[in-house]
Amino acid sequence: MLKLAAFAASIGLFATAAAEIAPVVTGHASTRLLPEVSAAQPGATLWLALDQTLDPGWHVYWKNPGDSGLPLDLGWRLPAGFSAGEPLYPLPEQIKIGPLANFGHSNAATFLIPISVPESISARTVEIGLKATWLICEEICVPEEGAFSLTIPGAAAAEPHPQGAPIVEAARKTLPAPLDATFVAGSGGLTLEAGLNEDFARAFFFPEADGLIEPSADQDVVQAGGKIRIETKAGFAYNPDALENVKGVLVFETQAGERFGRAIDAGPRRDAGASRAPRPPGGAIEGGFAGFLIAAFFGGMLLNIMPCVFPVLFIKAASLAKGAGASAAIARRDGLLYAAGVLATFAALGGLLLALRAGGEALGWGFHLQSPAVVLFSVYVLFLVGLNLAGVFSVGASLQNVGSAAAAKGGPLSAFATGALAVFVAAPCIGPLLSAPMGAAATLPAASGMAIYLALAAGFALPFTALSTFPRLAGFLPKPGPWMSTFKLVLAFPVFAGAAFFLWVLTEQTGTAGLARALAGGLLLAFAAVMFERSKSGPALSLSRAASIAALALALFGSSGLTVVNVATAKDRSYGGLTAVAFDPETIAELRAAGRGVFVDFTAAWCVTCQVNKLTVLSKRSLAAAFAQEDVVLMSADWTRRDPVITEALAQFGANGVPLYVYYPPAGEPSVLAQPLTEQTIIDVIRNSALRRQS
Repeated sequence: MLKLAAFAASIGLFATAAAEIAPVVTGHASTRLLPEVSAAQPGATLWLALDQTLDPGWHVYWKNPGDSGLPLDLGWRLPAGFSAGEPLYPLPEQIKIGPLANFGHSNAATFLIPISVPESISARTVEIGLKATWLICEEICVPEEGAFSLTIPGAAAAEPHPQGAPIVEAARKTLPAPLDATFVAGSGGLTLEAGLNEDFARAFFFPEADGLIEPSADQDVVQAGGKIRIETKAGFAYNPDALENVKGVLVFETQAGERFGRAIDAGPRRDAGASRAPRPPGGAIEGGFAGFLIAAFFGGMLLNIMPCVFPVLFIKAASLAKGAGASAAIARRDGLLYAAGVLATFAALGGLLLALRAGGEALGWGFHLQSPAVVLFSVYVLFLVGLNLAGVFSVGASLQNVGSAAAAKGGPLSAFATGALAVFVAAPCIGPLLSAPMGAAATLPAASGMAIYLALAAGFALPFTALSTFPRLAGFLPKPGPWMSTFKLVLAFPVFAGAAFFLWVLTEQTGTAGLARALAGGLLLAFAAVMFERSKSGPALSLSRAASIAALALALFGSSGLTVVNVATAKDRSYGGLTAVAFDPETIAELRAAGRGVFVDFTAAWCVTCQVNKLTVLSKRSLAAAFAQEDVVLMSADWTRRDPVITEALAQFGANGVPLYVYYPPAGEPSVLAQPLTEQTIIDVIRNSALRRQS
């Protein structure tokens, strides 16, 4: 009879625990205290949920409330031996109010609290009391409080509480998972770095320490190469010298509006100043992936006027003049085929680069010109184009006969090849707007990277294609006539200049041995061109054509087997009034430790933009004087030949090609300089860095 009574009593207790728990309703919130299970188990952890439903538009506060506010305050009344842990907060959000910002929770919030249960429970029932106080705000703020009580049995087994279990489980799923991270305490604020491969649209770091960051300030978030970098603005209590660790939550939001978090407990980065998480030069691009596409498109358009594309501009000019006398249909066809050549070549180069990088190769944009054979091929192609424009030999119909059947037959291949040649010559240099998207293309998934390359190709092809496709635009071109023969001859010389430039690049890579081969090959090509022209008429047609083919074959055969040599015997390189030392990360660290700044020129002989900046900006004596005054060392990271160390250094800044200009101050974070490069930009970056160190 006694056993039956005890059993009935226990059933009654479980029924009481499972009964509907009414909320405490205050001015702007409805709050319940709910257990996860229906009994307190000895030696276990009893999880409780303080579940709040707020009036629309109202919010309560996270553990660090931001510019103003108060976090949740809990006062417990527990049986002997029981103890309550710190509450686990839901993911916070940045709530901007005028110029300020709060960190809190809008509309609803569930706080999880662990209750430690002792190994033995003397009482058959456990009574838990709580007085909770919170500040709830909309346009005004109201302090509210509620008194809560739970009575549940103590038992070895427990069933999920019908009300509390789903609430606790849902809240637990949103808790932030731990993420390994490091921090750098810069003069202007905290920078976090971590490995992360998940996709997101927005991110924000919420520190637990009050005053560590400026709550209302935007954060610079960059993701590339499986890493994420978050730069924050210093708050009123920020002290970089006193920081030993940084705790907080990194909250992400996807394009679909879903939120997830990562718990951060970061220590200082031990190699601060020696490496960086990937970051597109000049900062992040607004708009994420769409921003990269837009920047690539307009950067491709600007690429048409970059110095590295000058030879191709002349070739395009000849094609446009040719199209001025053609029918609209043929002009439109040639324009579209030119665009197809551009798109196909960009896709081929981009696809090859992405495939090689996926295979573990450390490569960047313009990688093909790190091969002497490819550079020599560029010399040959431009030399032959120049000979053609100079009238040494001709292929197909003349410009004046462009509308004839012969021209119609040869036009498509010529237009497509012009587009391919344009890309081939333009590819090595990265113009304005292109540093960030090209760096992102190398680190994003393959499909996204290819989309950036194609956006660049579309922008590059647009001006010429538009002129060729729309008759009204083409009407601004001069009418064909006898002047075109002279125009062709004039165009030959800039193209020869392009060939000479690549010949200089080849000499930088291979020394005089490569130069000798190139000159011999050029002589054979000139002979082949003359013989090809002679084979069209006159005696010994077959002999002339055979001689032309043989000379061409010998020239191509001579381009094989070229090897890269270290032409420079000294590390120093001359920049007019400056002397640059060879790039070396260890040397950078040593110079900075000695209190000296380091300006690094990431360059290559095959990058015309790099060479123009070297001659017009970096070689100025006034800049040399400024470097001497500020005790700055110039360092040259020469990427002419393949160099994995330089490739890795570029990737650390999210860059995928040259030029890139970076200033390493004696202390603090390196600065990537904006382009186009100017002397004043360099001086301002160096002096502003010095002022920050003094302040």
